[in-house]
Amino acid sequence: MAEATLITDSLSSNNRGPGNGVQAGQEESTRPIMTGKQCRAARAMLQWSREDLGERTGIHYITLCNFELGHCTLKRANAQLLRLTFEAAGVLLIDGDSSGGPGVCLAKPPG
Repeated sequence: MAEATLITDSLSSNNRGPGNGVQAGQEESTRPIMTGKQCRAARAMLQWSREDLGERTGIHYITLCNFELGHCTLKRANAQLLRLTFEAAGVLLIDGDSSGGPGVCLAKPPG
């Protein structure tokens, strides 16, 4: 079975220092952008096919299929585009932390 695909965005050295949780001299931490499993779950919540998502983002549906199955990684810009597309449609992507792994949920409706 393929391992979960994880796209990350490293913090730049300009973000180091007091007040942001990263101290000088520490390893750079990474922030997940999206996993293939999150992509598949977000599509399911919205009842979008891979073709629907591909039309909305310009990412080929076969690339999306391979990403969701863990067969490839996405360019960082494409992963960010997916995240923004899902968030604009009302899906929140939950980053993994010490209390649990990455996930998805629907945003609370306004009002």
